[in-house]
Amino acid sequence: VNDAACNMFGYTREEFIGSNVSMICGGGHAERHAAYMERYLQTGIRRIIGMKRQVKARRKDGSEFDMELGVQEVILSEGKRAFCGFIRDLTAQKSDKQKLRKQQQLIHGNFFGGADDDEEQG
Repeated sequence: VNDAACNMFGYTREEFIGSNVSMICGGGHAERHAAYMERYLQTGIRRIIGMKRQVKARRKDGSEFDMELGVQEVILSEGKRAFCGFIRDLTAQKSDKQKLRKQQQLIHGNFFGGADDDEEQG
């Protein structure tokens, strides 16, 4: 567990180590996480392992944010299976996209709205 994850979620390294990843799952995924993993371990069919996807994450204080999650399976030297999650906070990216959409709407409205206003007046 790195410092960035501790800062992002509000947990200490000690709180993270040995805990189930469901503690940071938001949007209802916490309840379903065990079923996702059980299905993979029983069937070997990868539905989330090895793929990136956008999900809701939950901080220690209960607030949620959008993140990109990738989970990889790792086989340790003793043959034991482990899973490693890679996350990226999408908060800034989503905010930037919203700002861009608003600017595009404003430009579109000024350009096309202005033309319509001229026609109505003339």
